[in-house]
Amino acid sequence: MWSGGVRLKVIGVEHVDPSTSYVVVSNHQSTFDIMAHFLALPIPIRFLAKKELFGVPLLGWALRRLDMVPVDRFAGRTVYNEIEKNAATTIARGNSIIVYPEGTRTTTGDLLPFKNGAFFIGAHTGLPLLPTTIEGSFEAWLPRAKIIKGGPITVTIGTPIPTQNLTAEDAPQLRDKIRTEIQETLTELRSQESD
Repeated sequence: MWSGGVRLKVIGVEHVDPSTSYVVVSNHQSTFDIMAHFLALPIPIRFLAKKELFGVPLLGWALRRLDMVPVDRFAGRTVYNEIEKNAATTIARGNSIIVYPEGTRTTTGDLLPFKNGAFFIGAHTGLPLLPTTIEGSFEAWLPRAKIIKGGPITVTIGTPIPTQNLTAEDAPQLRDKIRTEIQETLTELRSQESD
């Protein structure tokens, strides 16, 4: 990130208890997001990775050694069971898991609809959801751009949302609540940039 001319700003780190595991939920703007979250969050995090990547020489070995969570995107509804099982193993080792519920990076900079997976994981594990908002990474590294522009990236960490005693039926409400919070944070950050 430094070599790409990125300046990282972190807001709300006081909301994170380093002794707690979380399901971290964030919007997804660019390839920089994973690196920014590793630097911004004072907890060990692991992320969901396409199952195909685990078959790539060296990269697959590294993903397995780092306890990243494989996702078979073509498994239909059974994908949730696989994700939850692998996530539980990762969490049992004291790690948190980060999920980008849009399922892909935005190609316009706008927030996409959220999928339910992260919120099912939160409800089933009882781990608190930690909403985070990333802003600036879209402009720093535009989709399909060969040249990295760099610039400021801000990671804003929200207040954790408890999930104990919640069920899968609560997932859509959690999804909508966190998506609204992330959208409001994006709007606020962008209005500050334009001032």
